[in-house]
Amino acid sequence: MVNSYYQTTRLQAGEVCNSNQDSDFLESVLEILTPRVVASLPPYFQSVNSISSAQEWLQQVVADGRLFVVRRIGESKAIGFVFLSAENDGDTHIGYLLAESCWGKGYATEILKGLIEFIESEGQVTRLIAGVATDNVASIKLLQKLGFIHSSSEDSCTLFYEYRLSPK
Repeated sequence: MVNSYYQTTRLQAGEVCNSNQDSDFLESVLEILTPRVVASLPPYFQSVNSISSAQEWLQQVVADGRLFVVRRIGESKAIGFVFLSAENDGDTHIGYLLAESCWGKGYATEILKGLIEFIESEGQVTRLIAGVATDNVASIKLLQKLGFIHSSSEDSCTLFYEYRLSPK
């Protein structure tokens, strides 16, 4: 099976289809999932601090949905991840993260715009849903800039935003 991927001006995101990855990839997982990057993420992101825990994390993420590895075009080193978890009704939950060294460079905007175009081209999803911590102002602004609309709050710490896709 050919991995799905999408590309933007500076970035490419390739789908990981199984959790059997080499130690270089698992090392990049450790480099990306630093305490600051995972501070607002679910518990299974919090304690990825060894090759074995990176492997366990990868197995869980791949089992939960689709995982895309983000790289700069022409480079092999991963700089982030995009996560998709589909529901039966055409809704898909998305998540994204970038290595700290890549913050503030417009990569998140670029990779999410590319994701929206990619998902629209697949034609199977009607709504994207993103959960974000209330104190993650940068992600909230990013989602709003891309056209996501605040839809609900799970609790006092998490806001949900949705993006309606054009029907095919």
